[in-house]
Amino acid sequence: MISTIVCLLFLPLLVAVLLMLFRGSAGPTVPRWIALVGSLATLAVSLAAAAQFKELPAPAADRGAAQPRVEARYEWLTLDRHVSGKEPQAKQLSFQFYLGVDGISLSMILLTTLLTVSSILISWETIQDRAAEFYTCLLVLEAGLIGVFVSFDLLLFYVFFEFTLIPLFFLVGIWGGPQKVYAAFKFFLYTLAGSLVTLLGLVSMVLWVVSHTDLTTPFSIPDLARTLAAHPMPGSLQVWLFFAIATGFMIKVPLFPFHTWLPLAHVEAPTAGSVLLAGVLLKLGSYGFLRLCLPMFPYACVHCGAPLIGLLSVIGIVYGSLCALVQRDIKKLVAYSSVAHLGFCMLGLFALNAEGITGSILQMINHGLSTGALFLLVGMVYDRYHTRMLDDLGGLANKLPLIAVSMVFISMASIGLPGLNGFVGEVLSLMGMFKFNVAYAVIGASGVVLGAWYLLTMVQHGFFGPLREPRNVHDPIEDMNFREAVALVPLALLCLWIGVTPAPLVDTIRPDVDALVKLYEAVPAPAATADAGAAATTPAVAAK
Repeated sequence: MISTIVCLLFLPLLVAVLLMLFRGSAGPTVPRWIALVGSLATLAVSLAAAAQFKELPAPAADRGAAQPRVEARYEWLTLDRHVSGKEPQAKQLSFQFYLGVDGISLSMILLTTLLTVSSILISWETIQDRAAEFYTCLLVLEAGLIGVFVSFDLLLFYVFFEFTLIPLFFLVGIWGGPQKVYAAFKFFLYTLAGSLVTLLGLVSMVLWVVSHTDLTTPFSIPDLARTLAAHPMPGSLQVWLFFAIATGFMIKVPLFPFHTWLPLAHVEAPTAGSVLLAGVLLKLGSYGFLRLCLPMFPYACVHCGAPLIGLLSVIGIVYGSLCALVQRDIKKLVAYSSVAHLGFCMLGLFALNAEGITGSILQMINHGLSTGALFLLVGMVYDRYHTRMLDDLGGLANKLPLIAVSMVFISMASIGLPGLNGFVGEVLSLMGMFKFNVAYAVIGASGVVLGAWYLLTMVQHGFFGPLREPRNVHDPIEDMNFREAVALVPLALLCLWIGVTPAPLVDTIRPDVDALVKLYEAVPAPAATADAGAAATTPAVAAK
């Protein structure tokens, strides 16, 4: 299976290099076909990896947090380590390319490869200028996203995490809307600034581990998690490093009040950029919390992370929903809905129990499917009418019945209608948070009602009632075509499948969730810890 993982990582890059050979070609036809075939091949490889993963033996019961089910290590540098009080050069620090896959990362890889195919199909007719460069950016972005999910080396994780900024910067800045340059620079600088703080936190964590333990692989995420579980940092240091590392992740999610770059980036990005930004790129923040912060800093997560992140999450749910409610631009409405829905991801994650973390991961995938599909549909409407304003549109179901039916179905999935995917993730996230903090769960549940309000209002104004079209529309308007259906239908079917039978997905991620939750089951609650006077050295956190 390791060869499959390596193929997943490098196949999009090889296709991107091939695309650059057609830079400046006579038209977009050849580049778009190369990109489509390359993305389909990557999707096929990811499905093959899923089939191989399913045949793996059951993981060991005592596996550590953030431990991949399949792994490969390639050593690229060793340094002599001088340990005080011991013989010089008694040990060596080993730096490795550490690749692996667990159930969580595999699920995110499948989501990435599927949405990339949909992004290429939805751009088929709209991208005519510099098509080879456009599809190159899409495939390089896909490779960067896959790189994040298969990296279990801290340095490699951070490199891929930052690398994803570059292709999206060009996608927004070159093929975006009227304010594309401003949106691209705001997105790039905002997220880069937070990531630099994260880098300082990561370096500080590694230096502390190297100076206080005998760990010889200081960039291995599983080894770091295992070492810090056995030799925990002082509580105050955990808190400082947690917030330093979390800064970049909070901006990437984005959590309130770090969300201000997101609506503009979505509005100005081309449809494909919005699909991948909402569907996968925003999940890098919550995935970073899941992969680094929760396994490394259990004390800080319970004592500081859960109360604060939970508060910011519920504020984001309510604030994002209210902002979406007043939007007249459909794309900006969907952008603000992402702020609200990702609040559910973070709310479940920092419940720090099996229900909450499972719901958070499901919601990450569900949001990628439903919001990615919403952006596809908004792009279809814009391609036909060159406007996204609700004041210019109405009664479109009379003229575009297939798009209207699809919009109703996907909106219901996004709202969390029972039987569709959004329901499972939201309910589990709220159940997990209910065990941790009832007030947060109750306030968060209001986001379900608000979500139904703004999405159903959008559907009613835009697709029902008397037909209302922009005055400058003269060409015949056609309904959803076959290419657009191929881009959308797989996402819709997955929304239904996860809603009806979520068990296969839950079973895939359960061993990884259980290994993480086990870290949080053996330690007294914050109040009991404080009474014992041991808060500064507590190695794990509250049982839920």
